[in-house]
Parts: sequence; C-alpha cells; structure tokens
Amino acid sequence: MKDLIAKRYIKALVKGNSQEDLKAFQTTLQVLASAYEIPKFRDIVESPYLDVKQKESFILEQILENKANAKMTNFIKILALHNRLDIFQELYIELSSEIASHNKEYLAKLIVSESYDNALLKEIEQKFSQKLGVNLLVEQQVVSESGIKLVVEDLGVEVSFSQEKFINDLKNHILRAF
Repeated sequence: MKDLIAKRYIKALVKGNSQEDLKAFQTTLQVLASAYEIPKFRDIVESPYLDVKQKESFILEQILENKANAKMTNFIKILALHNRLDIFQELYIELSSEIASHNKEYLAKLIVSESYDNALLKEIEQKFSQKLGVNLLVEQQVVSESGIKLVVEDLGVEVSFSQEKFINDLKNHILRAF
C-alpha cells in the first residue's frame, strides 16, 4: 500500500521539477530514509502524542538541519499534513527508480552459485546493456542453488539457466522421441 502512495507522490514530484531538483530531492530523501531505520526517529514520526507541526519541525530542524530548500520543505509539510511521514523509504526507492529510468540506468541482480570476478561482471554488464539498449549495473548475489539468473526488476526481464531444469528437459525430450 505504501508503495502505491509513494508512486503517486513521486509522479507529481517528477512532473513539476527539473532533473537537478530531483537529484536534490533524492539526496534529502536518502537522508530521511536512512533516518527512518533508527527506532527513535520512527517512534517520533509515528507517535500519536505529537502533533503534525512538532513532527514537521523535528524533521526540518533536527534531521535536515534547516538545509532543505523551499520545495523540499513544502513537500515535507504536505507529507506531514496527510500523515505520510512513514513513507520516506518508499519515496526514496520510487524516486531513485524514476531517475534511473529517465537516464535509462537499471540495477540488475546476477544470482549465481559461485562468485564471479569483476572482469566477467563487467563483460556481462556490457553485453546485456547493449542487448537491452540501457545502462545496467550488475550486482551479484551468491546463493546455494546451482544455476544462474539475471533479473532486472524495473524492466521486467529475467534470464535464467538451471542445471536441474536442463536435465529434466533433456530427459523429457529423449522420452518423447521413443
């Protein structure tokens, strides 16, 4: 639910701001998203005993140290007014995704059973970037399962090869031949 709300706010934010402004928003939202991981911050923001103005001033004065520009200040005031101060992490993720898609830059997860060296990762990154027509940043994740999988969530692309599936398909093919 929070993701859908964050998408609506980011959609409105993107329409009314330049790329430089969006980068500044992203930096500020990153600070707030990381602050939201701190239990005391979360307690203050979610507290029913503090009014909206107190929460708003806490974020603007204590966390952002009065360094936020006028647009960001107004954005935080709108979030506070609508009791949406608990979606900073989702806002940061959505804005980062929106900026990346505008720049045609995407994060790809390479899920493998053993770690690959950086040269091979760069080659995979380059070839898939060329094939998809975007800039990919490949991040590897080592798991215990055999096989390899490349997932680009923002593009909805998943390429995988599983040794078990290959063996099963080969067996089925041989059985169908007889």
